Amino acid sequence: MEDWDAWKLYPHHRWVYNKLELSLKLGYECGPAPMPVRKSGYYCVRPIMNLGGMAAQATIKYLEKDRILEIPPAHFWCERFLGSQYSVNFEWQESQFVPIHTSVGLTESNNLYRFKNWRRIPNKEIVLPEFVNKFKDVGFINIEFLEDKIIEIHLRLGEDFPEGSTEIIPVYEDTSKEFFSKLESQGYAWLGDYVDAEKNIPKARLGFYYK
Repeated sequence: MEDWDAWKLYPHHRWVYNKLELSLKLGYECGPAPMPVRKSGYYCVRPIMNLGGMAAQATIKYLEKDRILEIPPAHFWCERFLGSQYSVNFEWQESQFVPIHTSVGLTESNNLYRFKNWRRIPNKEIVLPEFVNKFKDVGFINIEFLEDKIIEIHLRLGEDFPEGSTEIIPVYEDTSKEFFSKLESQGYAWLGDYVDAEKNIPKARLGFYYK
C-alpha cells in the first residue's frame, strides 16, 4: 500500500499527512513559508504534504532570525532533530498500538532521501501521544522517528523486509556495478523496487539488496 492509497481509504485521517499540522500538534518549533524563524540556525525544510515519499525536496537549511528567505511555496520549516532514524511498524492490539517491526536507517550525510542501509533491531516499548490511538481503525501504522521525535506517521506498514532478512541496502541509478558485485559476493540477494517519488528525487531507487 502507498500513501495515496491510504489517503483514499481513510479520508477522516487525512490530516496526518499534513506534516506541518502534525509538527504543530507535536509541539515542535515550525512554520509555513514564508514565515520567518524566531532563532537563527539549521532547520529541516520540506513540503507540507508529500504522498510520494522518499523525503522528496526535503533539505537542511540555515535560516536567519526574522528574515524571510527563499523557501518554496507549500513548504515549511521545522526545528532540526539529530540522531538515528527509526522506522517502526505498529499493530493495534486490544487497547494500544504495539511495535511489531523496528529498523534503524543510516543516511548519506545530510542527504535526506538516500539511505546506506536499514537494519532490523529488537522492538522496544514506545510511549506514543494519545492522539495516535485515533488511528486504531486502520489497524497497522508506520511511524518514523529521529531518536524519540516523531517526524512522520503513515496509515500503512513501512518498508517490508523480505521474510527472514535483517538488513536491506538500497541501490540507486548511480550506484556502481562494482558495488552490486561486492554485495552479491557477500551473499546479499536482490529485490527490484523502483521508486522515483514522481521524478522528485535526483536519482531513482532501483531496489535493494538484502540478507
